[in-house]
Amino acid sequence: MSKIVIVGGGVVGLFTAWYLRKSGADVVVVDRGDFTDGCSFGNAGLLVPSHVVPLASPGMLKKGLANLFRPASAVAARIAPDADLIQWYLKFTGSATTKHVKDSIPVLKDLSMFSKSLYTELKESGDLDFPLWDKGLLMLYKSEKVGAELLEEAEIAREAGLKVDELSTAQIQQLEPDTLPQVSGGVHYHSDAHLNPSALMAALVAALKRDGVSVISHCKVEKIQSSGAKAIAIETEKGTFEFDQLVVSAGIWSQQILKQLKIKVAVQPGKGYSFKVKANSPIYYPALLSDANVAVTPLGNGLTQFGGGMELGYNGYKINQVRVQQIIKAVGEFYPTEQGMQISQDQIWQGHRPCSFDGLPYIGKAPGYSNVFVGTGHSMMGVTLAPATGKLLSELMWGEKTSLEMNPFRINR
Repeated sequence: MSKIVIVGGGVVGLFTAWYLRKSGADVVVVDRGDFTDGCSFGNAGLLVPSHVVPLASPGMLKKGLANLFRPASAVAARIAPDADLIQWYLKFTGSATTKHVKDSIPVLKDLSMFSKSLYTELKESGDLDFPLWDKGLLMLYKSEKVGAELLEEAEIAREAGLKVDELSTAQIQQLEPDTLPQVSGGVHYHSDAHLNPSALMAALVAALKRDGVSVISHCKVEKIQSSGAKAIAIETEKGTFEFDQLVVSAGIWSQQILKQLKIKVAVQPGKGYSFKVKANSPIYYPALLSDANVAVTPLGNGLTQFGGGMELGYNGYKINQVRVQQIIKAVGEFYPTEQGMQISQDQIWQGHRPCSFDGLPYIGKAPGYSNVFVGTGHSMMGVTLAPATGKLLSELMWGEKTSLEMNPFRINR
């Protein structure tokens, strides 16, 4: 039986452990946290095959430059004399082209649809017990400029084969009769779904433990031992773990860990915020409030999560209250019943999405090593793409034919 160590206990690492264990491997997952404080735990929980346009696009480049010195903007970019950060910006700028977007659309669509099918398979089989709602996603807008951008993206999604409906204000209010969103219009992506991310993480950890996977928290990797073209062990604060194969899926810390093996991945944190509240009126559909880049996720029993913000290059843990207040303000503008929310400091979650320079994840075997594999750089789509990433890595590590072409996700691109 192959002994595999996975560094990183986020949703990508846990799904990789899931598929490797189902294939018969002896798996150990180590994480520097406690499996309840990372991006996988507090993210929006949206499964978004609709997001076929990569982060590295002319539109995002333009938005980032326009908002560079606006502290209250939804997108911010840190400027600092940091070699990795500067290199990331240069690579991102070089990738933010119309050609890259065109080439990436079918890649992201196939990967996310494959992932959604795996979620559906897991849910229907009963192998993993987690709440999953298949209601699609509403993309709502107020300004005509944002509306024009959304309709353009909707047409791109249609051309990629996704079912999309344009909605009027009246139609949106029919879907949300209790909150009556104040919008100019919106788009309904029927391809999408949503789940409760904290419930998913808890279910994964519990199921893996039942299946015999060792799940070790508060276990920071201090050193990777190697011999020639093989990594052989990791040294941690909880001891040394030897292995036959190593998977690094540690989110924003993957870059630092892989540097020990002289493996480069261009990943930078994209910091975001969220909080959960009991809504004054029921919200039935997950939504993106596109003018403010705010996500709305109904979690059942009246609980709703609101989140947003993209602070590129920010790896600290100080809460930017300006951005939190912008989320609160946007929610009140779109949903009048939710105006005036009072959010305490301890309700606010923050996390760092691992953003690759080109908006595609890194999935595959690390160059120069026969037994090191990588799964990181999923940006805002970690939950969406996690099952597919885990399944592909499992297939790759067992020498099987992979379900998708792997070249777009290669590590040395």
